[in-house]
Amino acid sequence: MDVILATLGTFAAVTSAAVAVASYLLRLRRNEIAHIYHRLDRLEREINEIKENLADLRERVAKLEVKLK
Repeated sequence: MDVILATLGTFAAVTSAAVAVASYLLRLRRNEIAHIYHRLDRLEREINEIKENLADLRERVAKLEVKLK
């Protein structure tokens, strides 16, 4: 009987540790995903800014071309 109880106790301890590790890894995964979304959002803003700057540059070039003609 003592062997069965010791085995059950060991199993419970190992299971508890496994659940704790899985929970920790899941939390890390969520943080990692949130970090990736944040970086993607920042990159999207930078790309939009570059597009706006490019549009402004095209307008300036067009004005200069008109002046040169």
